[in-house]
Amino acid sequence: MTSGNPDEAMNFGLEEHVEHATRYRRAREFFDVVTGLWDSWADDAFVRDVEAGIYFDPEKLHILNHKGEFLSVRGPLNIARPIQGWPVIVQAGASEAGRQLAAETAEVIFAAGNNLASARAFYADVKGRMEKVGRDPDHLKVLPGAFVVVGETVAEAREKRARLDSLVHYDSAIASLSIALGPWCVTLRSRRSPARDS
Repeated sequence: MTSGNPDEAMNFGLEEHVEHATRYRRAREFFDVVTGLWDSWADDAFVRDVEAGIYFDPEKLHILNHKGEFLSVRGPLNIARPIQGWPVIVQAGASEAGRQLAAETAEVIFAAGNNLASARAFYADVKGRMEKVGRDPDHLKVLPGAFVVVGETVAEAREKRARLDSLVHYDSAIASLSIALGPWCVTLRSRRSPARDS
């Protein structure tokens, strides 16, 4: 939902990708909706009393009735809550909006620091944001993204990495770069294509 990949918009009822800040506003509202639906039933709502003919206690059913900027959802969810209540909420995003969304909602955030100093700064920033919104910083785990190549020596690990890199098909690499760089890269490719074909 917050991804920079324009194709993912089509999985959420959109015809085209939306601007970054809008994606995060939509994601925050989506969080409110899904967690509200997960809370449709109290943990002890389902009585299942065969003798009395009572399946659930109506007082323990909560209708969501959400009407927001992006979503309109009545509820309730038609299944009971899982034992743990909610699944684990995971967020990936290092932008201001991504950090704020994680601070407000997530239990796990993926992080990608280029060095130890930037990783520590990211950690402190997200945990500090949690305190500002009244959440316990210990309720969020930061998982650093790492691509690890193991070898008996550094040279062997580098050789393995080079081998892995050599297996990436040119078209796949260009497609991934296009998504990462956005419209600028797509424009560049379209300008260069005729020269390559001639």
